[in-house]
Amino acid sequence: MVHFKVDFEYFNSFADITLSLAKTLFQFGVPVSIEPSKLSRDAIKVIDSEEKEMLEYWMKQSPSELFQLKWSHYWQTTRDIKLQGHVNLELFAINYEFARNDQPDDDWIASTRNNSYHKLAVSHYCKQILLQAGCSESEVSVLPLAANPILLKSSPLEVQVNSKKSPEIKRFLHLTNSWDLYRFGTDVFLPLFCEEFQGNPRVMLIIKDGGSNNPTLAKMIESLSAKYGRKMPSIYILRRLLNKSDLAKLYLLSDVLVAPFRGEGFAIKILDAFAAGLPVIMPLYGGPTEYANPSNCYPIEYDLVPLGNCYDTQYFKPQNSPHWAEPNRESLRQQLHRVLEDENQALVRQNAKKTAQQFSWENSAKKLLALMRKLC
Repeated sequence: MVHFKVDFEYFNSFADITLSLAKTLFQFGVPVSIEPSKLSRDAIKVIDSEEKEMLEYWMKQSPSELFQLKWSHYWQTTRDIKLQGHVNLELFAINYEFARNDQPDDDWIASTRNNSYHKLAVSHYCKQILLQAGCSESEVSVLPLAANPILLKSSPLEVQVNSKKSPEIKRFLHLTNSWDLYRFGTDVFLPLFCEEFQGNPRVMLIIKDGGSNNPTLAKMIESLSAKYGRKMPSIYILRRLLNKSDLAKLYLLSDVLVAPFRGEGFAIKILDAFAAGLPVIMPLYGGPTEYANPSNCYPIEYDLVPLGNCYDTQYFKPQNSPHWAEPNRESLRQQLHRVLEDENQALVRQNAKKTAQQFSWENSAKKLLALMRKLC
């Protein structure tokens, strides 16, 4: 039996990933339990009735004393959760690396290194950061995450969506969060998109904003609209939460994903674009290098720079000179045009889709089960 000490009162990526992993283990016949908590309104909006029943059932089960699992994070409520299993596992994701290791670590990294839990890094990038912080090789394993199962299957949904797409309009998709626009590179991409495609009626930008109650993005677009007036490219902001089916439709309706991020620990949203067969414009940096390479995406050049004014630095102070990627604006500009004109785009899309097939929740669950048998 596997017990997840994960809070579902806030339906963030931790809860979403936990649900996918728990469901898959359960389908394999593994008894699952989840720490009781109230289901948030956001959770109820995006999970289906079957998943709701599963969560309520798992929360009523007695916690396993054999395997227990939690997330590592600088949020104190997450960081301070104690595991009490025979084998204790801690999922770890981070969006940046450290340029030094000769200073005292911040509380998050120090507590992660010093606890006795076996670390499950979501990418080799994240594993290297743990090793640099002083964790031993035997204490860290890599457990890659997975793409949306709907996008990994050839389904009538894809045929249905493709029949509605207009070939005259090229839809660029950008996923961001108004609480952390800087990390996702929205501050770089949005002005550049408007500059490059001003007055072009055949291009549309769809922005999926996870920070639905934050007005920052709307203010950015208002400012750009005042600058470009009637030449402002068509931009549509999608603020509401989407379930897995609606997310799949969003990707399938799009033609290009633009992800000029500064830091990512894994980035399921980019892997989902791969699964949908989208050409992706992105820096080959961080966790996404677990699956991305020059043959299956359109790389943006970047420089390593100190961590900027992001969500993490607003809530705590990372030590040892954290660094991440600064996307090169000229390189991004070139790739925005290249992706529309590239005669090899079909091959890039095919390679991306083929790569994504290797990252299913079934594969992740099998790796976890094999590791648990080894550790036990």
